Amino acid sequence: MALTDAKLRAAKPAEKLVKLSDGHGLQFWLYPSGARSWRLAYQWRGKQRSMTLGPYPEMSLKAARITAEDARRTLRGGIDPSPQKNTSAGRAGAGAPTYGAIRAMWQAKEARNARGADTLARYDRLAKIGAELDERPIAEIKAAEILEILQRLEARGTFETAKRLRAMISRVFRFAAALDHVSGDPAALLVGMIASPPARARSAVTDRKGFAALLRTISAYQGRSCVGDALMLLALTAARPGELRLAEWTGEFDLDNGVWTIPAARMKMRKPHRAPLSRQAVAILKRLQVQSEKLGTHFLCPSPRHGRPLSENAFNCALRSMGVEPEIATAHGFRSSFSTLANGSGLWRPEAIEMTLAHVDATVRGVYQRGDYMDERARLAQWWADQIDAMISGREVVGNLKEPDVAAPAPEGNCADVA
Repeated sequence: MALTDAKLRAAKPAEKLVKLSDGHGLQFWLYPSGARSWRLAYQWRGKQRSMTLGPYPEMSLKAARITAEDARRTLRGGIDPSPQKNTSAGRAGAGAPTYGAIRAMWQAKEARNARGADTLARYDRLAKIGAELDERPIAEIKAAEILEILQRLEARGTFETAKRLRAMISRVFRFAAALDHVSGDPAALLVGMIASPPARARSAVTDRKGFAALLRTISAYQGRSCVGDALMLLALTAARPGELRLAEWTGEFDLDNGVWTIPAARMKMRKPHRAPLSRQAVAILKRLQVQSEKLGTHFLCPSPRHGRPLSENAFNCALRSMGVEPEIATAHGFRSSFSTLANGSGLWRPEAIEMTLAHVDATVRGVYQRGDYMDERARLAQWWADQIDAMISGREVVGNLKEPDVAAPAPEGNCADVA
């Protein structure tokens, strides 16, 4: 019978070792001294073996099950999951796990932890960049070997990629250390070894005249995909590009009430976010919904090539195809345009504007302030949409001085998604 937290807490030490089974080889050992630990029993090359997973309660029941499954996956891959001898010969011998095998296990764990699709895709890309480590026994990899890979990236000017790869390699080594395959994390020694480029904010148009010109360019876009509509939605909602690019119809959009609920997995701070929708945004969404139904996809704005979400470069590639240079504007820069012009109007509380941007107040005040200003944000969303309409048409912007009446980095990679 599977163990429960209540049963573990109630277990009392006896004169002899007490073993409680959770199934599939996972055991809870309770020693006469009162010490408690998790063990995994398994067979390796016809011999019965056992390995320690970690102490209880430091390692919870849930964590023990995950660690045990990771070890069983290693075993199915032809690798002995038990700790290797602390010698180079022992670690390099048969059964010593490779970096690639441990990395694959770590990525599987991250997927189970419901990491965002963008994050998982980034791990895949980084894994390919560092693929030369895959066949090396992980216990033999030294800091200098990792540094050589990072320095090649640095020499090409891809500083951020180098930093992200170092961070991922470090996480893989910490995961390996938890399974007793290595004794340390050589990538941790490389913090600060890669140069940082000068900090630069994402390009954005923040003056009204310039933003109006950008909006008119987008409204005239004749691309074959839904990117033009999606860019206008970014302007209307001030959402992050990834939040919109991966949006799905199921469970997110309430067009009748004008609310978009973005799930926590896609939010930067891993908290669900409700965004009020203006009439103009709802009209665009209804048009996109018809297109999605024709394509038989549940994504808001699928790629015209394969029906899956657009690539992360699609929005910026579309702007480049319109003649908007990267130093002028980026898709993420629409958030700065909204923030600057909304704050400059003097009509809205800063808290409502920040909540629209899904910014989290990390101060003590933010801990106790839990309102979402939804009513004011709904009025703000409609005001902003009316401003956008006026800027596109070139007429005088209504509500510039008073609140209107309201009825209720340059792209990298393939730009084929926007063809």
